[in-house]
Amino acid sequence: MKVITRHLIHPFETHTMTLMQLRQTYPRQTIDVNGASVEIVRTRGSGPPLLLLPGAQGTAESFYRQLLAFGGQRDVVSINYPGMNDMARLADMVVAIADAQGVGRFDILGSSLGGYIAQWVAARHPRRVDRLVVGNSFHDPRPSQSKERLDALENRSPEQVKLEILERLLATSDSEFRQVMLDLMGVQQTAAGLRSRMLAVQRAAVLEGAMLDQDRMLLLECDNDPLIPASSRQAAREHFPRARVASIAGGGHYPYILKTDAYNEAVGGFLGLH
Repeated sequence: MKVITRHLIHPFETHTMTLMQLRQTYPRQTIDVNGASVEIVRTRGSGPPLLLLPGAQGTAESFYRQLLAFGGQRDVVSINYPGMNDMARLADMVVAIADAQGVGRFDILGSSLGGYIAQWVAARHPRRVDRLVVGNSFHDPRPSQSKERLDALENRSPEQVKLEILERLLATSDSEFRQVMLDLMGVQQTAAGLRSRMLAVQRAAVLEGAMLDQDRMLLLECDNDPLIPASSRQAAREHFPRARVASIAGGGHYPYILKTDAYNEAVGGFLGLH
């Protein structure tokens, strides 16, 4: 297994990669897929398709810096997938969204819950997936699950769940990251959608069976991720021993925003974008 520790290696001019710039360049759009309303951002760049799946507290715009960095070189489709408790149904929905957009074979990158869904996509639809990037995620949801967490979500309304998360976010010091999250999660993401995704983590089944060739897989992790501890990161490495691993210093759980240069360098190198 090849492990690469990345700091700030190659600048992508992140000061120009703002949420407003994304909205001016690649406006989000809403499409209907199998009766469900789904929000996406699509760049229609010249290269092969790349699907992006955000985490529980994310939207199609969460990868705004990756969409801006890679959007001209790749046909990037970032998906604000609907909340579902069934991982198999979620994986099939992602492929249905690709079908609706006329996308055949694709690379796929998922972060956190999106990274787990991406693994299900690769397992259920291996002929559709070329390369897989699993970022700040897990291969087994059980260490993240507990009866207490499940009960807390089930016994609170969507509005209560969202308010508690927003209160924790507002208690942090002011930063671009906080402003972006207040916009994306606080304004754009519905309370019902947020709660349903958090429930999906607690109810997720273990993925059984073979996936695609691990040589076509990148595990992207951070040394200080508060949600994916060192034990889970090591377990993923052991479960996918032939996968490439990129470790980003200081990226927390959101390196695509907090350590964009290192994140884009790792992803871009793996997907042949440099």
